[in-house]
Amino acid sequence: MRYCPFAQRTILVLNAKQIDYEVVNIDLKNKPEWLKSKSPLGKVPSIEVKEGVCIYESLITAEYLDEAYPQRPLLPKDPVAKAFDKIIVEVSAPIYTMFMKIFYKPETITPEIISAYHGALDNIQDELKKRGTKFLGGSEPGYADYMIWPWFERLRECEKIEDKCAIDPKQYKLLVEYINNMLEDPAVSQYLVPSQAFFNLLDSYREGKSVNYDELLTA
Repeated sequence: MRYCPFAQRTILVLNAKQIDYEVVNIDLKNKPEWLKSKSPLGKVPSIEVKEGVCIYESLITAEYLDEAYPQRPLLPKDPVAKAFDKIIVEVSAPIYTMFMKIFYKPETITPEIISAYHGALDNIQDELKKRGTKFLGGSEPGYADYMIWPWFERLRECEKIEDKCAIDPKQYKLLVEYINNMLEDPAVSQYLVPSQAFFNLLDSYREGKSVNYDELLTA
């Protein structure tokens, strides 16, 4: 689904490694019968790596692609470094929670959710400071960068309508610089959702209208 942050993770890896691929977009509100033959959980993403063989779940597809296509490795070879990259992805969960609350039920945002959100931002900024690199992956984005990027892309739009998720450029100077650097990455920039399309989607969900899933098929 073109708007799905989890499917986006897989696309970012495909783009970064310059792997040829074909996309089949799914309307998750009206799923085709054949979807479960490609994804038993009925979710996206799923990648068909050969006829009848599909890999699904976003983190698993990303790791599979990194192993199957060794050009431009995204995960470190060192087991400890690899573990810490995966930890970063796990501890970023409150950022996704904040996005989902803003998108669906902004009235349910509690002080605890805000605190956890800022804790996740602090963790990522501290990790960038500790590593001393442009990206978490080094001089160019790696696994952790691409797996957490979809949350930041959406929060850039959400902060236009909800100041609870605003990233203070003084408090998070390094993180803001990091986000701007990610926007310049070719794998990211070619798959950004335009602001107007994002807000059209938001309005459709909040007003209970049908979503125009074809809006970005050529974007």
